[in-house]
Amino acid sequence: MEGPVSTADVDEAIELWRNRGWVIVDGLVPTADIDDAVESDLWDVLPRPDDFHADPERYMPEFVGDSVDVQLGREETPGEGQSFRLRQFLGHRHMPYPGTGKLNRLTVHRNVVDFAKRCMRSDDLRIYQTRIWGKYTGVTNYSQPFHQDRNHNIVPDRLEQDWWNLEGFLYLSDVDDGVAPTQIHGTGVQPDPEAGHPASGIRGSYLAYRPDVWHRGVDLTRPGGSRFLMNVAFKHAGHDWIGYDNPQPKSNQPMWCKFAASCTPAELALFGAPLPGHPYWTRDLVDAMAIRYRGLDVRPWIEALDD
Repeated sequence: MEGPVSTADVDEAIELWRNRGWVIVDGLVPTADIDDAVESDLWDVLPRPDDFHADPERYMPEFVGDSVDVQLGREETPGEGQSFRLRQFLGHRHMPYPGTGKLNRLTVHRNVVDFAKRCMRSDDLRIYQTRIWGKYTGVTNYSQPFHQDRNHNIVPDRLEQDWWNLEGFLYLSDVDDGVAPTQIHGTGVQPDPEAGHPASGIRGSYLAYRPDVWHRGVDLTRPGGSRFLMNVAFKHAGHDWIGYDNPQPKSNQPMWCKFAASCTPAELALFGAPLPGHPYWTRDLVDAMAIRYRGLDVRPWIEALDD
């Protein structure tokens, strides 16, 4: 491994991501921003750790969530060692999230977006994965084999510079020994099962890695432990072969409308909305946008219309 596992120097972090394939950016998002969003909104999404561990049977249905995850919650999860188990993927919650909107705003936090743009050397990016993932000690054995995320692309990944996508975990809680810091190994051939570097970091840190990086989940071993993060992943605009989460099915629902109304044109463009000046826009469409997302500042779209 060349270079440190983590760094608070954003310039250094960008070079490590581009040259080595992965990096932990220490405290990329201020702790105060994380704590504010967590206390305001996260516990409307997932159970508080103390509550969950005090009475797992009571809070397990809340943790399991919607009907798709219910089937995972019924799965038997015996066995030791590194394996993919369906219950490892419980605790996912898709954006938008209920509450004040502060958790949704972390998805487009300026520090994360600017970091991704600089890594990928483009101002025209799309957020293609955004979800919360919570884990609690005892739910299952979270230990996985080393793998690359080939389920983000319908074709083989092209790995030359400027074809990369950027996968990322924004830490909503401190992640250290006992609460499942992802094991990262790097690029090349699949590593030995015990290889790798723990991606530990304080809340607000951002683990960024390329699609050719080997990594694996590890088990939570701390009694009463938990770990919460937000997936925020980026691709170049037009790279339609890459994808994961799509906002369109929820884009007319109140939580998304509230989030969209808080966005700038550049933030909405991260989800595919045409920027002001794009030939898509007419005055009627801008007016319809203002009705759909009440409170959205539509002046940039109006000012960019051709007379």
